[in-house]
Amino acid sequence: MSRGSDPTPRMADLGVKPTTARRCARWAAAATVAAALAAVLLWRAGTIRDAAPAGALDISRDPLPSRAPRFVEQLDVSVFHRGNLHAHSARSDGDSPAQLVFAWYRDHGYKFLALTDHNNYLDVTRPPASQVRDLVVLPGEEVTMVAAGQPVHVNALCTKRRIGGGTFRTARAALAWATSEILAQGGVALVNHPNFHWALEAEDVAYAEGAQLVEIFSGHPHVRSDGDDAHSSAEAKWEQALSSGHPIAAVAVDDMHSLTGANKHVPQVPPGTGWVEVFAEEASQEAICAALGAGRLYASSGPRLTRLAVTSDTITLWVDPPDVTVEFIDRWGALLDAVPATAEAEMSGAAYRASYRLRGPEQYVRARVTAPDGSRAWTQAYRVAR
Repeated sequence: MSRGSDPTPRMADLGVKPTTARRCARWAAAATVAAALAAVLLWRAGTIRDAAPAGALDISRDPLPSRAPRFVEQLDVSVFHRGNLHAHSARSDGDSPAQLVFAWYRDHGYKFLALTDHNNYLDVTRPPASQVRDLVVLPGEEVTMVAAGQPVHVNALCTKRRIGGGTFRTARAALAWATSEILAQGGVALVNHPNFHWALEAEDVAYAEGAQLVEIFSGHPHVRSDGDDAHSSAEAKWEQALSSGHPIAAVAVDDMHSLTGANKHVPQVPPGTGWVEVFAEEASQEAICAALGAGRLYASSGPRLTRLAVTSDTITLWVDPPDVTVEFIDRWGALLDAVPATAEAEMSGAAYRASYRLRGPEQYVRARVTAPDGSRAWTQAYRVAR
């Protein structure tokens, strides 16, 4: 060959004019650059995740613009109203008259109570509820159903009339029916004790479509909120519902049945073991029902929040007692951080707080506060946008 060892034919040898050859070369070069840039953009967008493609242009020094993560909802709450959303009287399977139940909660600092006797609606416009002073009594009923031989219960809160229970083929059908009946009255639906007789799986909660609340702690000894080796905890079932895209708020209740303990034929469940603290400027039926429906509350079996603030990029809890651990948790239960509450000086004295600042990949952030005695408090999940 006259061109030495290079076997590649030139354009002229193929009958291609020089001007055309130069145009083809420019087009080929432009196409190569465009393909490389497209590949890099796909890689940065997450379509290609393993590594930058071979031959891609290095634009790492000129990153693509992105928006800082931020909490969708921002709040700063220091006014809370304590209440219980699940209690019984002698009207169903409690051991005491309703009047005594009301008096116990009022005298122990509660601002509101839902008396939820089984399939027995409490009309707050009539005695004995209408005679109560210094305690907001919410209309309520525990809609009590049986599905495949297992108990499925949903509390109807802030409703207008009795719903009653029934028998259903599946837990999912029971949840769907009760929730729709409650929402049709403009009420608040609370999915009760998922682990009672292990009646509900995590996937079942989604069938209570539109339900605003779910119990993740109950004082009832047969509920087994913490699960066991074969069953997930009620908190984990709530977590799965959240992670699967179902916005539902967590509550703690005592499911009180026994004020005196004298009647051994009723479940021995005392008052005061679990409660909620709602965010409302006033303790009125209207304000509390609105807060419950919107999930504006935290739940507790012991620790207390004195303030909760969510700014654009930080969630902060002020806690009591001080010797607690605060865990910040993301979607699917991923632990973001676990910190002790630390002291800070305030005009009113010592306060203890814990904070978490967004780092970028979070889907939402919720907090779990654990005291040395094992009691806990839980915030709701605050979602993150980008």
